[in-house]
Amino acid sequence: MNYKRLIRFSHLISFVLPQSCFLCGDNSTDCLCPACLAELPYHNSLESIAFKAEEPPKIIQVQAVFSYIYPIDKLIIAAKFHQNLAVLNLLGYLMAQHLTIENRPDVLIPVPLHSKRLRERGYNQSLELAKRIKKKTGIPLAYKTCKRIKETLPQTSLSTQQRQSNIVDAFQVLELKKEWRHIVLIDDVMTTGATVKELAKVLLKMGVQRVDVWCCARR
Repeated sequence: MNYKRLIRFSHLISFVLPQSCFLCGDNSTDCLCPACLAELPYHNSLESIAFKAEEPPKIIQVQAVFSYIYPIDKLIIAAKFHQNLAVLNLLGYLMAQHLTIENRPDVLIPVPLHSKRLRERGYNQSLELAKRIKKKTGIPLAYKTCKRIKETLPQTSLSTQQRQSNIVDAFQVLELKKEWRHIVLIDDVMTTGATVKELAKVLLKMGVQRVDVWCCARR
């Protein structure tokens, strides 16, 4: 079953079967009940990360909606590795609701998965999050602009230094419109920022003026 059919199937199941909260098990019209929704660890922070993509150093502004602690860690693992698309859709909706958009970007670009991992998982969780943000904000979404050409090791298993070397030369830009001067990368979880910095570096070298990051959770 491909991911589009899987998404449609999950929506159908939500109408056919009785709903219960994914976290506490209580009856709920959604995958989380109001009480569990109210307890989510909102982060809502802005931070700037400097790196030497070129001279002078470039700045990425990172906005994270949640802290990567319980129960967000459990929800993201379910959405990312266990095909719980109801949870993934909810996280995307909550991101769209709580992002602070002061400087509207020209386009959203989800961090791409390598083709092998995409086939294994069936969908790109960052793309699904970006779709919800696009629907809420109307900001264009371009998911074929960048490609992950290097099959990297999972970043979660690596040290900070290993993460940086693991992701070097992992991305290729396939198409870039001239009017895209400000790009926002969409990702699920950010830890050291090595992945988004590497992708941002490639985009900046292609002439983009500003690259920021909106992520679901920050470790």
